[in-house]
Amino acid sequence: MTGTYNIDTLLDGIVTLPSLPSTVNRVTHLVNAPDSSLSDVAKALQTDPALAIKTLRLVNSAYYGLANKIISVDHAVALLGMKVIKNLVFTATVFETFNKGTGALLRHSVSCGVVMRTIIPSVPGFDDMDTEEAFVYGLLHDVGKIIFEQFLPKEVESAILLSRTRGIPVFEAERYVIGVDHAELGGHLAQRWGLSKELVAAISGHHNLAACTLEAARPLAATLAIADFICNACAIVSVPGATPYLPEEMWGTAGIPIASYPRILHAFFDSLGTVDELIELQQ
Repeated sequence: MTGTYNIDTLLDGIVTLPSLPSTVNRVTHLVNAPDSSLSDVAKALQTDPALAIKTLRLVNSAYYGLANKIISVDHAVALLGMKVIKNLVFTATVFETFNKGTGALLRHSVSCGVVMRTIIPSVPGFDDMDTEEAFVYGLLHDVGKIIFEQFLPKEVESAILLSRTRGIPVFEAERYVIGVDHAELGGHLAQRWGLSKELVAAISGHHNLAACTLEAARPLAATLAIADFICNACAIVSVPGATPYLPEEMWGTAGIPIASYPRILHAFFDSLGTVDELIELQQ
């Protein structure tokens, strides 16, 4: 059997990509607008009490390690700044999408976000990237799998079986069975959400650098691949029984010094407790 669909066929007649809530779009617009104030962002978030509560729960989790509890949106925005709040609001929203997927996929994705948070300072040229933005990269890298599970569950089962019987990576099996892999679909979702071109390209290319059409984003795509590999090698997998796989070119493209990996792994292992907490906050 060969893949049945191309990306246009999937999006036109089979898959319906979810949209971001209007509050998230409003907050993102305000953060990107040069004349916006902190109070503008706080007011926009307060129009959606449910999202505001979820964001405050994230802010007060051990993952962020704040000394004092934050009890209001105004306080959170004033303390953390607009960019961090934007990423927190987006993260709280994305968890809603992940609740449609499997528990294994959620744990893997959150773990990959934690690895990205610890690894990004070691990536040449991206040492000043906000760590919460890096977390979003990891959280979203496999978001295409959720869409597959929702709309093409039988094809997903076939791809997983093919991956196990032939010993090939799941994304290769997806291409064979479906015609499109989760990275390509995830990149289209990120694009629909109006996320940065770097994030779109990194998600699209985290299994195949040729699919990363933005040259400047290739180190990020390679870093995502390494973060994904670290989680899989630690048995934190989105698909049980999947074999860890990483193309050789990813190491060199990411350009992370070998000496940095012990620190990265140590920080990741120390953060595993916060992975469980972040997941529990969404229940």
